[in-house]
Amino acid sequence: MPAPRLILPGLYELSLPIPLGSVNVFFILTASGVILIDTGYPDRGAGALAGLAALGRKPEDVQHIIVTHHHIDHAGNVATLQSRTGATVWMHPLDAELVAQGQALRSTAHSAAGWVNRLAFGVGKWLMPATINPARVDRLVTDGAVIPVAGGLNVIHIPGHSAGQIGLYWLAQQVLFAADAVMYRGKGLQSPIVLEDETAAITSLARLDRYQFTTLCFGHGPVLSENAAAAFHRYVAVQAR
Repeated sequence: MPAPRLILPGLYELSLPIPLGSVNVFFILTASGVILIDTGYPDRGAGALAGLAALGRKPEDVQHIIVTHHHIDHAGNVATLQSRTGATVWMHPLDAELVAQGQALRSTAHSAAGWVNRLAFGVGKWLMPATINPARVDRLVTDGAVIPVAGGLNVIHIPGHSAGQIGLYWLAQQVLFAADAVMYRGKGLQSPIVLEDETAAITSLARLDRYQFTTLCFGHGPVLSENAAAAFHRYVAVQAR
């Protein structure tokens, strides 16, 4: 398994395998402990914990786990990591409810437009279980909340891909975590494969576009740090047409 990749001081990205691709989890390292953003696909926590060990940290160093949404590739290891680390788990209430029930996909989920997305969605539904181990969410956060870690992470409610999806804005480092509101695939920004509400997805992109950032982090695809804000602004403009 590859080691976490340094993005900027205190921020690391670890790409973990899932059916049909990979998913990213992020580690924020502070003097007081580690913040984990998303948990990966169910693997008994091995992927995230191996990444943590590669950084010279122990499970008990993880103080907070922030889950951007309830899908299996992001919330699949919440229960395991919660047990191993004792960390506080943060989510939006709309998706926290499903994690507590062990549900990894809403009935309203469907593919984005295009035959490639339709094919990937169909294969993904066949390969990926629709349930996860239920987990307790300790802290519920809604739009505009500030999670008091690493100098403050601003919560941005960005439904469309999932009703309770959140993005995070790390003002101290000018980093925007876009979750699955947008993906980096191939050579550019693209729509997520799965959607629940196309209109909400476009509105969410516009909300993210209001922030000033130099680094853009995705749930899927490599971090964008060169002309990130300009590239994202162009993408949003095209999607809004």
